[in-house]
Amino acid sequence: MNDYGMPIIEPTIDFTKVPPIHQKRTITLVNHFIIHTVTFLNKFALCCEERLFEFENKLQKVEASLEILESRLSSIPETHSKPETESVSNIDSKNEREDVPKADLPTVVEAPTAEVSGKEKINTRPICEDPEYAPFFKMLRVGVLAENVKLKMKENGLDPQMLDNPDHMVPIIEVTHENTATDEDDA
Repeated sequence: MNDYGMPIIEPTIDFTKVPPIHQKRTITLVNHFIIHTVTFLNKFALCCEERLFEFENKLQKVEASLEILESRLSSIPETHSKPETESVSNIDSKNEREDVPKADLPTVVEAPTAEVSGKEKINTRPICEDPEYAPFFKMLRVGVLAENVKLKMKENGLDPQMLDNPDHMVPIIEVTHENTATDEDDA
């Protein structure tokens, strides 16, 4: 025996004379190991699936809240004012100008104002600033996939091809209200 109380196995032992472990005992140990390992893996997989399901539910709630918030924000008239959008677009364009060489910058030509009739004026602006299309371009900036945005545009009855060309110029029709009281007073 050695210092730890363990018997010393000398290489002089003939292993052919050592009795084997019983097969039933070996099979029982292997089966026990397999059963406990499979049980552990099943519990672990179930726990992971439950957490993923909870996370997916939370993500859906956040997406729904975001859509509600966007619809509420779009109904506020102050958010559509021109100075705020200009300041945001100026900041974005300054950042783009720093990253992109001047030769690569797109040129935007503004069309002159024309009189259609006494009541309407026609201006042009990029499609990305159009109130109908602006939420969809915002979704792209936030990181929503283009295919999903195009499907949403189709649901709203808009042309999804406009998403590919954000600098496309569209007319703005501003209706000016004239005083009709003078016409009624003259009659």
